[in-house]
Amino acid sequence: MESLSIVDKTFVNELLSKEDCKEVRYCIQCGVCTGACPLSPFGSQNPRRLIAMIREGLKTAVLEALDLCLLCGQCQMLCPRGVKLKEVLLNLRQLSFNMGKVNEGLSFVNELLSEQFNPYMQPPEARRQWIEGTGITIETKEKSRIVYFVGCTASYMEVSQEIPRTITKILTRINEDWTLLEEEWCCGMPFLFIGNVEKAKEFAAHNVEEIRKKGAEAVITGCPTCWHTIKYRYPKLLNTTLDFEVVHITEYLANKISQGEIKIKNKITERVTFHDPCDLARYSVIKPPREILRRIAEDFVEMQFHGKDTICCGGGGLMEAINSKLRSNITMKRIKLARGVGAKILATSCGGCKYYLSQAAAEDKNRLIVKDVVELLYDCME
Repeated sequence: MESLSIVDKTFVNELLSKEDCKEVRYCIQCGVCTGACPLSPFGSQNPRRLIAMIREGLKTAVLEALDLCLLCGQCQMLCPRGVKLKEVLLNLRQLSFNMGKVNEGLSFVNELLSEQFNPYMQPPEARRQWIEGTGITIETKEKSRIVYFVGCTASYMEVSQEIPRTITKILTRINEDWTLLEEEWCCGMPFLFIGNVEKAKEFAAHNVEEIRKKGAEAVITGCPTCWHTIKYRYPKLLNTTLDFEVVHITEYLANKISQGEIKIKNKITERVTFHDPCDLARYSVIKPPREILRRIAEDFVEMQFHGKDTICCGGGGLMEAINSKLRSNITMKRIKLARGVGAKILATSCGGCKYYLSQAAAEDKNRLIVKDVVELLYDCME
């Protein structure tokens, strides 16, 4: 507890001077954030205590507590005083990184990203290995109306690779003018989780340049983190305005269904429930996946903590690299909630969520089927 006695008011003033951190001074210690935090039941650290330590200037104690956060944004959504806790944590992780105080797991991910342009120990040339299972010829075009930004998890993790395979088959079937990037890099959000803002800027600049080369009107992605990062983080990181739209695949497909460009020939008879990925729920992409599911599922039900009140699958904030056991405990909690409403199929719209939820479902004796919304839709299309 020695670190708790060291007070650094300069640290407090530096943090509170940042635009996204000013509201920290308005915290009333009500505890709403702690009640909502998925990690609170599993340890002694919680958001309310962290804010109290920040305001007291307990710099060392604060920096030691930074890893115990999923960066899911649930606390930020519910705070009655508008404290942007996720942004506070991101700023603190940047401060910690600049001081050379980085968790060993996060440091390893930082090296992987910098060298391989992905966090999965995979060579860049393997990024398109998922294409082998599509059964269609995919040619990279020089110019295209739409760029499909695949993302690292869907590119490299086997359980999630069916997502890009399905998306490309749908885009091809409806004769969309689309292409892939020759050199897609990680969206860069993991660098922000780590605190390496300069590398995040480098990756953002690269991806934007690659997209602009295609003359694209829009970027479509099936990854909520890539979607959120490109749409909302890139303009701030690069101090620019994007000259292309950024659309999550569920938004795109829901629109195509409503316009009659995608027709449904059969429906799913098993009970389906839906897990909202954090980045979609926090930024109000809640209706599109449900519009799709209600068109294709005869028995769609909501489980506890859905929509804007969703809870993280456990994979947020690079928690797998920080504490895999803790991540697993949180993921299994979500599986139990899905099982509690009698669902046979747990749908989601995120490759990362699918990856972790599939792992937990395989360990659960009831063996829920975990699928991405695009996979379910494709099986029901004419």
